[in-house]
Amino acid sequence: MGETWRIPRRTRVCAQSGVALDLSKPFFSALLENNDSFERLDFSPGAWPEVDKGRFRSFWKNKGDAGDPDKPRAIDFDRLQAFFDSLEGAEEPDRRLFRYVLALILVRRRRLRLDDMSRAAEGDRLRLYDRRNGGRSLEVVSPEATREDLEKIQEKLNQLFDCDFEDMDW
Repeated sequence: MGETWRIPRRTRVCAQSGVALDLSKPFFSALLENNDSFERLDFSPGAWPEVDKGRFRSFWKNKGDAGDPDKPRAIDFDRLQAFFDSLEGAEEPDRRLFRYVLALILVRRRRLRLDDMSRAAEGDRLRLYDRRNGGRSLEVVSPEATREDLEKIQEKLNQLFDCDFEDMDW
């Protein structure tokens, strides 16, 4: 795994206007794909309508923090699943592994149902059922990964989604 997934937490500055964000009030965040990495951008509510949302892999509205703005929050599983869906068809091993880990989290949270798991030459193969999206069946294949690779993915998830996933039992 390369360091291409290094993404900072909130920027505290609107990427469109350059004005400091009031993190106690709602603002918007987006993931922009730049070559082999993702970049997180934050936007003020006033700038958001002018932003070209089609260029983002995923985006969401943050509710704002009444307390400590640096404290990680619980994850919004709708946006986690949207990011999972956006990685469908990825060929790069690190993105396939990232999608595989997202699938495991979504199964654990009962957002997806695990119908079958098998071992294939290219890695573990999960057959999933997604009742939220029209009852579709999904297949997710993981490339070989070490425990360290999986822990890096967990760290990247915490950075991407500005949350605190409890330790996964890898």
